[in-house]
Amino acid sequence: MPDLLRLLAVTVIPGILWVLYFHRKDKYEREPGGLVAKTFLVGAVMIIPAGIVESLFRGVLRNPPSLGALLLAAVFGVGLVEEFFKYWAVRRVAYNHPAFNEPVDGIIYAVSAGLGFAAFENVLYASTLGLGVGLVRAVMTSLVHASFSGIVGFGMGIAKFAPRGMEGAVIARSLMLAAVLHGVYDFLLMSQLMNFYLTVLVVLLLHSVLLSRIRFALRLSPFGNPDDVGVDIRRENADDE
Repeated sequence: MPDLLRLLAVTVIPGILWVLYFHRKDKYEREPGGLVAKTFLVGAVMIIPAGIVESLFRGVLRNPPSLGALLLAAVFGVGLVEEFFKYWAVRRVAYNHPAFNEPVDGIIYAVSAGLGFAAFENVLYASTLGLGVGLVRAVMTSLVHASFSGIVGFGMGIAKFAPRGMEGAVIARSLMLAAVLHGVYDFLLMSQLMNFYLTVLVVLLLHSVLLSRIRFALRLSPFGNPDDVGVDIRRENADDE
C-alpha cells in the first residue's frame, strides 16, 4: 500500500494539480468541477485504445529502418493516435454540454483530457522505470500533453461558435497541427536529437504558447467582452436543442 500511495503521489496527484492550475486560467466563467474531472478520467482511459493502435507501429518505433520511417511512425502512429483519442474524450464528454459556452472552454477541457492521459501514462512508466522517472514525467510530459491538447482544444473552442460549414475544417486543422508537433517532439526524443536541456526549453516554449492561446481565447469570451466578441457565441448548437 505505501508503494501504491507513493506511485499515485508522483503520477496522478501532479496531474490533478496541473488541472487545477489551468482551470483557474478560465477567469470569466469557470467550468463545473465535476465535468472537468469526468473529462480528466475519460482522457486517462483513452490511453487503452491509444495503446492498442500504437502497438501496430511498435516494430517501426523500436527498430526504425530509417529516420524518415521513424518520423512518420511518430507523427501518425503516436501523435495523431494520441491527439485523436484525447480529442474524442472532449467531444464525448464536454463539447455538447451547455457549460461549453465560450472559446476558452475548449482549451480547459482538452487540457484536462490531456493531463488525464498523461497521468495514466506516467503511472505505467513509473511502475516499471521507477518513481524518479515518474516525477520528471509528471512535470515535463504532463505539460507537453497539455500543450498539444490545448492546440486541439483551441480549435474546438473556435469551431463550436464558428459558422457550421467551418466547424469540421477548423477541428481537423488543429488536430493535424497537434499531431505533427507531437510526432516531431517524440521523434526528436526517440532519435536522441534533442538533449535534456533542449527538451526543457521546448517544453517551456510549448507552455508559453498554450498560455498565449488561453489569453487569446479569453479575449473572445462574451462574459469578459460582451460588446466586442470575435466569434458568434450565440450560434445555437443543434445537439443542445
